[in-house]
Amino acid sequence: MKKTLLSILSLMSFAAFSQWQSTPQTFQGKDCAAAFGKLFTSGVSYNALDVSTDECVTFNPSNTGLTNGTRFGVVNAGVFYCFSGNNIYQSTTGNNWTVMASATATNDVVKAMTVINGTVLAVTNPVSGVSSKIFRLSGSNWVLHSSSASLIYTTIENLNGTLYAGTTATCVLKSNDAGLTFTNTSTGITPLTNFFDKYIVAFGATSSAIYCSTLGGRVFKSTNNGVSWAQTYYIGNGSSTIGISDFYTMSNGTLLTASDSGFVYTNNNGATWIKDNAGLTTTSGNYQIIKLDLTANYIVAADRNGTVMRKGLNQLSVGVKENNRVSVVSNVYPNPATDVVIIEANDLFSDSNCEVKITDVLGREVAIYNMTEGKTKINLQSYSSGIYTYRIYKSNTVLSTGKLIVN
Repeated sequence: MKKTLLSILSLMSFAAFSQWQSTPQTFQGKDCAAAFGKLFTSGVSYNALDVSTDECVTFNPSNTGLTNGTRFGVVNAGVFYCFSGNNIYQSTTGNNWTVMASATATNDVVKAMTVINGTVLAVTNPVSGVSSKIFRLSGSNWVLHSSSASLIYTTIENLNGTLYAGTTATCVLKSNDAGLTFTNTSTGITPLTNFFDKYIVAFGATSSAIYCSTLGGRVFKSTNNGVSWAQTYYIGNGSSTIGISDFYTMSNGTLLTASDSGFVYTNNNGATWIKDNAGLTTTSGNYQIIKLDLTANYIVAADRNGTVMRKGLNQLSVGVKENNRVSVVSNVYPNPATDVVIIEANDLFSDSNCEVKITDVLGREVAIYNMTEGKTKINLQSYSSGIYTYRIYKSNTVLSTGKLIVN
């Protein structure tokens, strides 16, 4: 009898822990982002930006310098960027934010940000009409990088070193010159006639494929760098917007998604998908998650109500841990370089035992460096001019790779 009771209690305890757990953020968390080893949330529509240093157990205000709610942008070269309206803010700590000089018009709003080749880009759209612009950060100033007179960009993302942009009606665009020009690369998506299925919401990538999602609830996958796409998942009903708004890519083919149908993931490269909504709150009968990120031990989800939930990483069926990632974004700056270069992978800020290996064009190992808080600084005085390859390792697993040019 005692053994039976203990077994039942153990199962109940495991089931409770495996569910999504509430956090103190029940109204102020419509966006979330991990940076500097912390978890940040923002209410977006009002002046609320909070930070947790204990994996969402407690939150404290971190909004000094902000006058409005923000969306989180990117972290690059130790600087965290967020945006609201036509303003972009920066911080080196996640607090004490300063507004940057803006090149955007007052009737434009910042829509998305990304980093390519060590340069921060920001997409803006007009409040009305069509005419998207891309600005790049040059020093402390934003300068016009490129523009489109007839398109509205919905998102922009660096996927495995190539820039992709989503649009409201013409699907996916691809740039081979870091955002100066774009070409349509939507074969496999364009035959769909529903407007919602041509509205691209988010991008994701693994080491072997790239993914895009639509406002109509479809996920498309490309294994040839966007030349062609094939549908791999559909949660829509064909008539309304049940979108998939965010991706977080993990190891073993595991792709985490935030959607208007809740938390969904695949651990077999999109062949099958698993919904895992136990413990989530609902909005009109739907589990409307809009953003995902990770701490050391938890998946963190922000929903449309502003509620932030968390779930143990070890509760997925594949038992993923953040340290098992096989693909992370890394940046090199300056590149080309002469004296000193920095190799940075912001997703590895909290990871230890990471190292960077440099090889020459013949594949010979040149040097090995430790990476601390996601950053390695390399003195190039002993390097000959040429092209080198860097690889970021953790526990003998390659997490990221790229090219370094030494002048």
